Amino acid sequence: MPGFTEGEGAEEFIEALKGAVVPRDRKAKGRDLLPPVLLLADGERAAAHAHQAMRGLRRMLYPDGAKRVPYAVLGPDEIRDAAGRRPLTLDLGRELCVDVPRRTGRLRLTDFFLTRDIVELALDPRAPEPDGRALRDHCYAQRIARGPLLRALWTLGGDSAEGGTTGPGWVAELRRLLMRPLCQLLPRWWWGRRRTRLLLRSTRRGWYADWRRINHGRTADDFFEIAARLLRTERGRDREAAVGRWEELLLHALLADLRRAARPGRISPWRRRRRTRCVFLLELPEDAAGAAAGERFLERYGEAARDTRCAAVVVVAVSPAGGAGVSRADGAASSPAGGAAAGESGGLGRAAARLRGASGMPSRAPRPLRAALPAPVPESESEGLDLDPVSPRTFRLGPAAELTLTGVVVAALLSAPGVWLLDRVTDEPDRGCLGGASSEVVAGRPELSTDSPRKQYEDARRLIREENARVDREVGDGDGTARTVVHIGSDVAADPEGQRYNAAVPELRGIALAQRALNDEARNDSQKVWLRVDSRNAGGDFGHAPSIARQVAEDARKKGSGIIGVVGFSKSLMQTQEAVRILGGARIPVVGTTATADLMQVNGYYRRVAPTDSREAAIEADFARRGNIMDDGTGSCSPARAAVVVKDPRDLYSDEIGTLFAGRFGARPFTLEYTPGGRSGGIAEGPGQDGVARKDSIGELADAVCERVIANPRTVVYWASRALQFSAFLDDFGDNTACEGRKLTVLGGNDLTTAALAGEYADRPWLRLYHTVHVLPAGHPRLSDIAKKFNADYARDFGSHDLWRDDGRAALAYDAMQLLAEAANRAFRSTDNVERSNVQIGLDNGIRKQGASGYLDVGRGRSVPRDKPLVILHHTDRGSEPVLYCGAFTQNPAGRATHWGPQGKFSCPRDS
Repeated sequence: MPGFTEGEGAEEFIEALKGAVVPRDRKAKGRDLLPPVLLLADGERAAAHAHQAMRGLRRMLYPDGAKRVPYAVLGPDEIRDAAGRRPLTLDLGRELCVDVPRRTGRLRLTDFFLTRDIVELALDPRAPEPDGRALRDHCYAQRIARGPLLRALWTLGGDSAEGGTTGPGWVAELRRLLMRPLCQLLPRWWWGRRRTRLLLRSTRRGWYADWRRINHGRTADDFFEIAARLLRTERGRDREAAVGRWEELLLHALLADLRRAARPGRISPWRRRRRTRCVFLLELPEDAAGAAAGERFLERYGEAARDTRCAAVVVVAVSPAGGAGVSRADGAASSPAGGAAAGESGGLGRAAARLRGASGMPSRAPRPLRAALPAPVPESESEGLDLDPVSPRTFRLGPAAELTLTGVVVAALLSAPGVWLLDRVTDEPDRGCLGGASSEVVAGRPELSTDSPRKQYEDARRLIREENARVDREVGDGDGTARTVVHIGSDVAADPEGQRYNAAVPELRGIALAQRALNDEARNDSQKVWLRVDSRNAGGDFGHAPSIARQVAEDARKKGSGIIGVVGFSKSLMQTQEAVRILGGARIPVVGTTATADLMQVNGYYRRVAPTDSREAAIEADFARRGNIMDDGTGSCSPARAAVVVKDPRDLYSDEIGTLFAGRFGARPFTLEYTPGGRSGGIAEGPGQDGVARKDSIGELADAVCERVIANPRTVVYWASRALQFSAFLDDFGDNTACEGRKLTVLGGNDLTTAALAGEYADRPWLRLYHTVHVLPAGHPRLSDIAKKFNADYARDFGSHDLWRDDGRAALAYDAMQLLAEAANRAFRSTDNVERSNVQIGLDNGIRKQGASGYLDVGRGRSVPRDKPLVILHHTDRGSEPVLYCGAFTQNPAGRATHWGPQGKFSCPRDS
């Protein structure tokens, strides 16, 4: 056949095309989006060559007078006639439903037929401009014409299409009063209401809301009202522009229908036999206008397929090269000249590789894949390439016979012993993804401050100095009692970008807000203690924390120092652990802020307001094992089946939480160890443990993670290392590994939160990120009154769009001050003597107090509040949304989150 000759990649392309139409992996047609293919014929007889190639493709799909694959064809005359006057999708969708392959059932293109009725009305210049109700009635009338059951129901309500009634006397009256509302008005109202719910409010089927950029469930409009407004708008535009808009609408509707039709059927024997993709064949005309219309269709198809996540279609267009000007196979722009096509050797081979290598759902719309057809060889000189027909798998039993046999088996199972088994077999697992469709309050995208980090840091210190001066004035003029709380924090980030990774500023702000609030209470209550704050800088990454702790211990021993305790230590590091040990040796009470490592608990003088690593790892491992977080490329999700843990063995927090997660997750997660700066600096190279590998560079780490993800796509990456290294890892993983374009699911700790909230990872659509935080977003209904007041105070002083408003660090610092102050006030009320020993006794006896980050239930012998809240956020384009929150947000039982997941199906772990 001269359309496809031997050699030049033709045979390879045909085999790749057959593999795309009938994929071996049934999930591929719901997961792997294929780019449209444009085959260019060149030479003097380019039109004849293109026609011969199209004829060969049709024979593959229709070899024996019956379709083996659902396909639709548009010839050059149809494309030329429709160019600029009507959408091509109208004819494609109509032909797709004609003569479907045997034993596969009819294609239910519900949304396409609805939008087709709207578009045909819009294209009719004689039709009036309808309002929403009139448009609904028109579309329902067309729906009745296609459905015999609805037509019979309508007839019961009245003989005429308008619902009029005929018949003598009481018969006509009865039909008017009873049958017409029951058989006509009620079904039409219900049909319209269902269309609105599915197309505007459903997150799974609401493609129309996505196309029109309408928030799902957030509009009170009816679908037909919105469609009528669109119809009126497009009628006022240029005809060609309006046709392009209707083409987009029809393509979105058709592909959304085909995506649902291509899902593997669990019960329906007809759907189980749909093992092929649908095929669109286009033979473009030679004239420029017709060719341009076909090329615009290919571009719009790519965008619609990406938007609807429909991978169930293969599009092949054949064109004389003189009329083609779309992109080349490598994505670069090509010239419209035929010589470009002719000079592109091996084009079919590259196209075949692209078809075979398609994997997943790309973040951008696939561009048309351009390939040159080999020069035709006369049939008298060459036998040509024999195009064997596409042969999808056949079933011995027909669907009706299978359904009958299934009915017999089900009837047998309905006996008492079979009820349980039947429930298990037919139970449809929940495949909805956690995140992306939630109506929860979102931690919105904040704004990076134009002030330098150093200025923000000094401004917070200035607030504390001003409050200290107020204490000196008030206590000096009256009879109040003042004491000093020492804050040990890290140094501020050196550069503006470092705002995303540094906790120094929000911690100081939380302490400043707490100091002011506590001193306001002391002014109103003479039995409460005024507090000064002595803020000491321990350097970057708390490098000077041990020496600062020794200095604080020495100062506390001086008579009249007034030091009653220490707050701070926002990171779990070897140096902060040593500082806590030194302070405990000096019998100074310490309340930590965001340090979570269990190993920080080196003595009985240390407490913290953040949940421990053991609690966090238990919740995160349960979340990864049971939550639908792994996107399979079709929009459906499932729990993780494997994990890769990335940790730094020299970092106290990273090493501990990574080890705890691996133990809790099960399934023997693989651990990758990476220390910034390589292996130098204290860790000797050893043989390593089973399931553990050390990497010298971020690039090696990214390659190792990629290997694991390729081996098992349902692998979650648990990032236990720091946020700065995570950003570097993403840079390499996205474009320097074999995983380019693959989905990557990452679960990380609180260290990623500030960077995530600031939009650090927003430009990576292939990344599905979940990260933890210790507070709910501002405005969340579960927040306590104290938390609401704290958020209002923070917004008033630092702005409602501040970088750290929702990341929890300021709230935890606020609560650390509250806990220490409550112990001091109790000592003052009971003994009139506020010393460190009495403050420690107050902490030992237990404190229950509502805080900004949750309910602070520090009972006897407890160093961490019981059931301290933990929140997991899903990072999205519009911000980070809570997908899990567990713990005691308020003392009231209604404020305690004990379950998570869809309909609260999973239990939160509880502290003893």
